[in-house]
Amino acid sequence: MKDLFARIGHFLRREPNLHALFSAPEAAASAKTAVSQAERQRIRNYRNFFFFLFYPLAVFYMEVVFHFAIYGEIPVKTLVYLALFSFACGFLLSGIALLLPLRANRVFTLITFTVITLLLESQYIYFRIFNSPYRVATMGMGGAAIRDFRSMLLAEISTSWFAIVLLLLPLLYLIAHRKDYRPAFSPTFSFRIYLLAAALLLHFTAVGIISLDRSDFGDRHYYKHEFSAAEAARRFGVLTDMRLDVKFMLFGEDAPEDDDDLGESVNPFETKTPDPVVTMAPSTTADPAVSAQTTAPVEPPAPIEYGDNVMDIDFDALIANETDADIVAAHKYFASLTPTKQNEYTGMFKGKNLIYITLEGFSYKTIDPERTPTLYKMSTEGIVFKNFYTSLWGGSTATGEYTSMTGLFYNSSKCLQMSGDNLLPFTMGNQFQKLGYKTYAFHNHDYTYYSRNESHPNMGYEFIAVGNGLEGLTNAWPKSDYEMAVVTMPYYIDSETPFHAYYMTVSGHANYSFYGNSMSKKHQDIVADLDCSDNVKAYHACQYEVELMLAEMVRRLEAAGKLEDTVFVMSTDHYPYALSDAELAELYGIPEAGIHKNFDLLRNGCIIWCASMEEPIIVEEPCSSLDIIPTVSNLFGLEYDSRLLMGTDVLSDSVPLVILNQDKDGSEWNWINKYGEYNRGTQTFTPYEGFNATEEEINTYVKQINAAVSRKNKYSRMILEKDYYRYLFK
Repeated sequence: MKDLFARIGHFLRREPNLHALFSAPEAAASAKTAVSQAERQRIRNYRNFFFFLFYPLAVFYMEVVFHFAIYGEIPVKTLVYLALFSFACGFLLSGIALLLPLRANRVFTLITFTVITLLLESQYIYFRIFNSPYRVATMGMGGAAIRDFRSMLLAEISTSWFAIVLLLLPLLYLIAHRKDYRPAFSPTFSFRIYLLAAALLLHFTAVGIISLDRSDFGDRHYYKHEFSAAEAARRFGVLTDMRLDVKFMLFGEDAPEDDDDLGESVNPFETKTPDPVVTMAPSTTADPAVSAQTTAPVEPPAPIEYGDNVMDIDFDALIANETDADIVAAHKYFASLTPTKQNEYTGMFKGKNLIYITLEGFSYKTIDPERTPTLYKMSTEGIVFKNFYTSLWGGSTATGEYTSMTGLFYNSSKCLQMSGDNLLPFTMGNQFQKLGYKTYAFHNHDYTYYSRNESHPNMGYEFIAVGNGLEGLTNAWPKSDYEMAVVTMPYYIDSETPFHAYYMTVSGHANYSFYGNSMSKKHQDIVADLDCSDNVKAYHACQYEVELMLAEMVRRLEAAGKLEDTVFVMSTDHYPYALSDAELAELYGIPEAGIHKNFDLLRNGCIIWCASMEEPIIVEEPCSSLDIIPTVSNLFGLEYDSRLLMGTDVLSDSVPLVILNQDKDGSEWNWINKYGEYNRGTQTFTPYEGFNATEEEINTYVKQINAAVSRKNKYSRMILEKDYYRYLFK
C-alpha cells in the first residue's frame, strides 16, 4: 500500500498542470522579458489550472445565489449537494472542452457557460412569477410567453434586478478576463483523465449521500423514483433539477413496484355502525285488552339500493390478451377499485344544458354579496362546497385546466398538447356530443396557446378562440370575459337541441396592477372603496369581469326561456400566485409566514348552480378539482366508469381524497380527507376533531393512503402518456 501511494505521489508531482499550482508566475514572464520555453509552459499550466477551477466555482456560486434569492436559506445538506453537483458539472464540461482544438475549446467554453447562465437567469425569473421552476418540455413556449406576458416579465425584472445581476457576474467576469480564464493550450492526456475522474467521483459521492436517505419521501425518493421540479430544485439545485427532468422525460420514472395487495385500506377512524333504530307506534285499536299489550315495533323504510357508476369492462379478458406489462398493471389496478354508487342526485340535471367555465386565477375571496351579486347567488343557492380545494398542478393554467376538464391530474404544462391524440371518453364535450348536444369551447386568448387547438377539439368541442373565429373583442391585455360572453352566446342560445358550452376565461390573468392589466384599470372605480392594498384591489377589479359575464349570461338565458334548463359549473385553474406573499396573506386572511405550506392558500370555490333548484345542497366534506367531472357526470346521469377517474362523486357515499401540490417551499402530494390532513413535507398527519386512533394505527393508515396517492399519480400519468383509455374502448 505504501508503494502504491508513493507511485501516485510521484505521478502527480510530474503532472505539469498540478505542479503549476504551487509555483506562481514570475515577474520575468512579462512580455518585455525573454523567458525560456519551460517558463512559458509553466505559465500556461498555471493559467489552465485557474480556468478549470473557475468553471465549477462559478456554477456553484450561481446555484447558491439562486437558492438564497428564492428560498432565503440553504440547509447544510443542500449546500453539500450544490457543491458536489456543481463541481461535477464544471469538471465534466471542462474535460469535454479539452477534447476540442484550442480555438474550438474556447468557443465551446463561452457558449456552454452562457447557456448555463441563461438557464439559471430564466429559471429565477420564472420562479419569481410562478413560484415553481419551468419544465424542460415547456421551453419551446418561451417566445409566446414573452410576447403575451411582457408586462409581467418586465415588472419582475425591475423588482428582482439585484439577483439577476449577481447571477450574471461570473459570465461578465469570464468575458472580461477571457485571456486569463480560457485554456492557453490543450493539457496533457493525464490531466483530462483527472478532470473526468473528478467529475464522476463528485457526482457519485452526491448520489451516494442521497441514497442514504431512506425516509418515505426523502432525497432518494425524489432523485430516483418520483420527479418533482419544485422538490428537485429545492433539494439538489437548478441544473440537477433540469437534468433529472430530461432523464425522467426520456426514460420514465424508476417507480417502486405496486404492492401485491391492492385492496381497500383499513380505516381506524370509522366508528362502528349503531344498531338500527326501531320506532314504537302507538296502538290505534279501541280494544283495552289489545291496548294493554306491548305495542308492535315498526321497522323503518328499507334503504334504497343504488347501482354503481361503472361500465361493462371485462378486465380479466383484457389482462389475458395484453402483452404490455404496464398496461396489464393498469388493468389490475383499475379492476381492483371499488366504484362509487349512484345516489339520490343521480340524473338530477338530466337533459339540461351545461355551461362549464374554468376561471383564470380565481379566488372565492373575491365573491361579495354587494359587488358580485350574481356570483354570490350562484355560490350560495346551488351546490355549496364548504371545503373545496384547487391544487397547483405544476404551476400553470394548462395543468389546472386539464385537471378540471378530464378528472385526471398531471404536472407538465404540455399535458393539453399531449392529450390531443388521446381517447378521452369522459370529458364533458365527448360525453354530451355522444348524446347529440351542440358542444362549443371558447377562449378569449390565442387559440394555439397551450395547444388548445389540438386538445379541445379532441375533447369533443368545436373550439373557437382569438385567431380562430372569435372576433369582436377589444384589443387589450387581458381581454374581456364579458365581451366573450356577448359575442359567443349567439352560437347556442337559440339552439333547438340541448347545448354544452365550455369557457376558459382570461380577464383574471396576472399581473395584478392598475397599469399592467386592462381589466383592472377598466373596473378601478368598482373597487375604489375596498380596504386593501392597490394590487389586491387590482385583483378584485379584473375578476369583476366574471360577474359581468355571468350576469349577461343569466339575463340572456332568462329572456330566451332557457335559464331553468341550464346548469352552471365553475371552478378555477389555480390560485392567484402572481400576488406577493404579503398580498396573498392579505387576500386570504392567513399568516404570511410559511404561507406556501398552508393548505388554506389552496382553498377555493366551486359553483354548481341551476335556477330550477329549490334549495341549496351543502357539501361539507373536503373535495377538489379532480371531483368535478365525476360529480357532474352523476348529476347529469351520464354513463361513466367511476374507477377510471382520479376524483370522486362528492354526493355519493364514498370519501373524497383531496390531493394537493404546493409551490415554492411547500411540498407535493399532500392530502386531505374527512378524517384529517397529511403534510408530505413534514410527514405528519393531523386528525380532525372527533377522530382519534393510536399512533400505530395512524402510521399504517397514512402509509396506505400514501400508496393510494402514488398509484393515482402513476396511473393518471399512464392514461395520458400511453393513451390508456384506448386499450379499454377499442
